[in-house]
Amino acid sequence: MSKSTWIAILVAVALLVGCGSAAQPAPPKTPEPFMLALPRIVVTVDNAGNPKVFGLSPATFGMDAKLPKPMVDSLVAGDVQHIEARVVGDGLKLFANGKPLPYIGWNDEGLVQAVDLAQAFTGQDLGSAKKLLPILRRLGLDVVLRLPKKAGAAEIPLISLEEGAKSAPQPSGGPATAIVKMDLKIDDKGQPGILDVTAGDLATLGMNMGPVLDQETLQRLQKANIQHLLVRTKPGGLYLFSNGKPLPYLAWDARFLANAAELYGQLAPDSPYRELINGVAPGLERADVDVLVNLPKAANAPAIPPPQR
Repeated sequence: MSKSTWIAILVAVALLVGCGSAAQPAPPKTPEPFMLALPRIVVTVDNAGNPKVFGLSPATFGMDAKLPKPMVDSLVAGDVQHIEARVVGDGLKLFANGKPLPYIGWNDEGLVQAVDLAQAFTGQDLGSAKKLLPILRRLGLDVVLRLPKKAGAAEIPLISLEEGAKSAPQPSGGPATAIVKMDLKIDDKGQPGILDVTAGDLATLGMNMGPVLDQETLQRLQKANIQHLLVRTKPGGLYLFSNGKPLPYLAWDARFLANAAELYGQLAPDSPYRELINGVAPGLERADVDVLVNLPKAANAPAIPPPQR
């Protein structure tokens, strides 16, 4: 075997035997004995964007991988010392400087439905991706991107695996900060309408709206019998449905949203939207949004009822 192959084997052995607790995925629901749970992997990046793992660079394995220097400079200037991503079987959890951010959650049904919807939108055959979904549900992976420390900044410790595992959203009570409830209708030309107001009605008022979906996409959605999409917020996050079936969702609470707004401010301190985001983001947790997008169905397809509202 080549030198790089031996090095890769040694790195894998080091991961499996000497690097702390493994990131545990969700327990498998089927009898096949497959589970892959690895300890935390720390990727150290220097000021030029060169990454290293266990002191080894990608060049050791014949790969050319490097982060763009402007990105690294922006992260360092904002005192973002580390970004962490954890795949834990039922979601992809994210942390910046040890603070939890809104993250993507899923279950078996949602992952399958997401692949079917992506296949309908893109027209690509994603059958192989669907076969990989059981592996994703049984994968435990924790990767930290550690960046150079800003001059004069105090070191920010990594969050422990145990503490990170407890970082579930904790919705708060209180009245809705905003209420948005509507049905949108996409006609057979891909143009949107609401209530009895069509794109043609708006055109007569000088408000021209082009189609939001092209004919090829509409035909693929009809062939896949995708009749409606629903966007709904709850105190615990933003939830998506296709034909009434759940898709992967975005989990959050006021704290997660505030952390995301803080991270944006660190990365874009001169942004004109910073004050707006700081004011709006925490309130998203209590926004009451329910938007149903009705798509044109095939002529002979039976109607699929939308989720209860």
